[in-house]
Amino acid sequence: MPTFAHSSGNTCDNTPAIGEPSVTSLGMNSTRVIYVENDSALRQFLQESLSRISDLEVIGTYSDGISALNRAVAKKADVALIDFGLDTDGLNGIELGIALREINEYIGIVIYSQFNVRKMVNRVPPAMRNGWSFFEKSGEMSGSDYAKILKETAIGKGNWEEFFPVTPDGDEGELNLYYELTSRQRSIISLLAQGISVQEISLRLDLTYAYVRKELSRAYDTLLPDAKEGDDLKTLAILKYLQLVKTI
Repeated sequence: MPTFAHSSGNTCDNTPAIGEPSVTSLGMNSTRVIYVENDSALRQFLQESLSRISDLEVIGTYSDGISALNRAVAKKADVALIDFGLDTDGLNGIELGIALREINEYIGIVIYSQFNVRKMVNRVPPAMRNGWSFFEKSGEMSGSDYAKILKETAIGKGNWEEFFPVTPDGDEGELNLYYELTSRQRSIISLLAQGISVQEISLRLDLTYAYVRKELSRAYDTLLPDAKEGDDLKTLAILKYLQLVKTI
């Protein structure tokens, strides 16, 4: 059995409606899972494997981060299993996990990836790290292996501390700037970077339009303290944010 440190289409799959039972799990104590993976073959295989676990219920399956921001489903879920490298033009797994936490503060987040996961924990706000787990994809893992990680993460037993890296001195300034943004501001800018309008962001995150605009203004002040009159704040802030994400 592997440890937590352990082999991705773009439309949302049809999933059971909230309250509609999965094939195998009807129990009150089932762990309700959201699964997000852009590899259609792997997504189908693992969804079927997880659905055979008696005390797991897959309540939402998606191929991209934007589709996965379904408030009704997210509020019902106990844990989300998310591929880190969802889409080069969309949210990555960490950004999606943060956005889901904005919707449901109790949801556990499990990130898996074909890449080394050791530095990924740095991208999660310190105050939000409880209930996050990371592991590398492996063809040797069974459905029960995934189930163990999902269940433990769902009750707050994440493994993030196992991978917490020592931050190089040269990255400290960029890391501090990243965390000067609130998790809400990071979620908003991440969505804005995907070309999603402020109006749509407010709907997806269940926030007022005015609130989103205010948070963006605060984020611009943080990211662009030396901005000049006439600067394209939106474009410059998105570029700065993406640079920070790549650095940490």
